[in-house]
Order: sequence, then structure tokens, then C-alpha cells
Amino acid sequence: MQGSAQDKTTTDQYTIAIQPIVDARLQHVADELLYRGDCSAISAAVFDDVQATARACAVAIYEIGLDKLCGQRKLFINASGEWLLNPDLGGLPQSQIVIEILEDIEVNDALLHALRKLKYQGYTLALDDFELTDANRALLALADIVKFDISTGLPTALIQRLYKEGYTLLAERVETYEEFEKCKALGFSLFQGYFYQRPQVQTTNTQRHSTSRANQMQLLAHLYSDRVRLPALSTFIARDPYLLNAVLKRANSAEKAAQHPVHKLLDCIHIIGLKELRTLVSIIMLAGNNPASKINLISGLTRAFACEALAEQRGLDEEEGFITGLFSHMPVIIGIDLETMLKELPLSQPIHQALIQRQGPLGELLAHIEATERGSPPADVPAELILQAAAEARTLMDSHIS
Repeated sequence: MQGSAQDKTTTDQYTIAIQPIVDARLQHVADELLYRGDCSAISAAVFDDVQATARACAVAIYEIGLDKLCGQRKLFINASGEWLLNPDLGGLPQSQIVIEILEDIEVNDALLHALRKLKYQGYTLALDDFELTDANRALLALADIVKFDISTGLPTALIQRLYKEGYTLLAERVETYEEFEKCKALGFSLFQGYFYQRPQVQTTNTQRHSTSRANQMQLLAHLYSDRVRLPALSTFIARDPYLLNAVLKRANSAEKAAQHPVHKLLDCIHIIGLKELRTLVSIIMLAGNNPASKINLISGLTRAFACEALAEQRGLDEEEGFITGLFSHMPVIIGIDLETMLKELPLSQPIHQALIQRQGPLGELLAHIEATERGSPPADVPAELILQAAAEARTLMDSHIS
């Protein structure tokens, strides 16, 4: 359970913790995803359940990556009623995600319909801290896993009944080996608690600088238009460093099982698919990532637009030119060193060589733009190129950055 303490902070230093879930042989088979307001927090401080879940999912899936975080193990996420009723959030990887329905959820027809839809899509559903009441009785028909907080007592008759009916039972807050053995004897097959391991805080090097909600809202509008145009989607994504980072990582994750690293943004969008892309954008919006420093973002976009224009002039791939320019400034924009960034992002070899060694056509292009920024443009670079690129960057900021 995530917790309910009030915390009005708007810091972007939030992270996640995961707590192992083990089977009766003490094999580590799953993890629960927990939100943490910062790396030093030992418990959740949640003032908005939807935002907390969004932030936790953004870090786990789009920053760290599920393959790195938990391998092939299942990942339990907490879901409030508001989260479950939002159709934009139904695109999480169903083969690996277990949706935990919080114990204080309001059960109504709309919620039951949403849960049936999730079941049809292939999600595993778990009931968190379950205590049977007339209000939540209908949830049992949809649940696969029932969790009991054993620190509040063990309703033996209910546990035995559910065991006989074939539910998977999970005991949480198991503090001692004796409690583990007692729960195992009652029919529990999954266990979680300090007897095995405390929640482990996970860190990420990514600073969460993104363009504004206005830009992301426009992207969502394109995602839901009657005639979705992928080039338009890629344009919006390419101009948002945090989204671009998330899309590249997700498309190249182990779960997506690409045969070869994917570098083209349009190819990444095809691999992720519109359904999950809608979820990705919605999660990042709900996570409330703070906008980048305006001066840093303008500088990065100016260089990106300049590289894009020069790439077109030289007959090179314009998108690769834009990404080369933007990522050359990315360490400043997202607060991560170049070496770490290149380890985490599956950039193409030409872009990689351009960023590290200024080699190849893209490397030469980038070096020429940098020389132009210093006031020493090569002969074929128009004198007004940087000014035009800067104007385009400022227009984008004024139009889309709140």
C-alpha cells in the first residue's frame, strides 16, 4: 500500500522503491512498486494517489525500464479508482503488470466495468489489504490474487474459503519466519515483508525536465485525432527531451523484443503502438514533471533546428540531424553527463559517433553548427541559419511552453 500522509511538496526528486514478493520456497517471483517522495524517504508520502502511481510507473517503466528493474518478474502497482477509470492508462504491459486495487476504493458499476475490461485485456488483478464487506464482495469475482495484511489479524475462515475456491493468497507485512510458516500452512503461496527484505529504494540519473503540459496536451490531441499522422507525433515527441528519452528506452526494452536496436523515432512509435504511446504520454503528464530551464531548452532547440536545416541542405536525414543537435545539448537539458546518457539511450552509431568524436557526416554537421555558434561558420552555412533556428525555438517555446 502506498500510504496516505499529506505532502504538498512539488519537488521532482521523487523515486521508487520495490519490495520483493516470494513464493513458498522463498524464490523471488515478483515485486511491489512503491512511490517515494525522495531517495531518503523510508515510506510513501502521498497526497495524490493518481500522481503517485503515475510517477512510480514513469520511473519504473520509462526511466529505469522493467527489464532492468525486475527482469521477467511480475510487478504489482497500486491503482486507485480514479486511475482505473481513466481509459488513457490501460496501456501498461499487461504480461508483467499486476494491478493492485486499493482497499478503500469505491465499488460501483463504472469501476466493475473498467475491471472487466482490464481482465479481458489480460491483466492480473489483486485486492490489496482485503477485508470482506458487502460493498467490496463483487470484486472477488474479478480478482486473481487476494492480499491480506497479517498485522491486523488473520480471518482464518475467509482465508480457507478463498484457498478452496482457487484464489492465489498473498500475505503482506510478514515480519518473522514463524509468521511465514504459519501463513504457508493456511494456504498462502505468496509472501511479502521484512522477514525477507525491506523495500529497496531505486535511483535514476535522469532529471525530469520536460516541455510543458500544453505541448503534451497537443501531442495527446494528435494521438486521439481521427486521422493519426505519425510524422506529426514524432515532431512533438522529438521536441520534448523527457518524452523522447522515454520513447527510445521503451521501444528498445527487452519486453518489446526488437531484433536489433531501434534508432528511428518513427520506428520506435510503431513498436510501442498508439495504445501504449497514449498511456506513456498520459503517465508523464500525470507525473507532473517540471519544465526545463527556459534558456537551456531554447539553446538545445536552437541547435537542433539548425542541425535539422543544415541536414536538409546537405541531403542528410533531417530527423537524425535534429536529434543529433538536441542530444548534443541534452546533458545540460536533463542534467546527465554525456557518457551516462549514451549508455542509457539506444542512439544509432552515426549519432553516437557524431556526439562523441564529431565523426561522419552528422559529426561534421554538428561541428559546423558549433563553429557557427562561435561566430566562425563554414562557407556553406548560411549566415542567418542560427538566427532563424533561434527564432523557431523561441516561437516553439512561446507557443507550447507555459
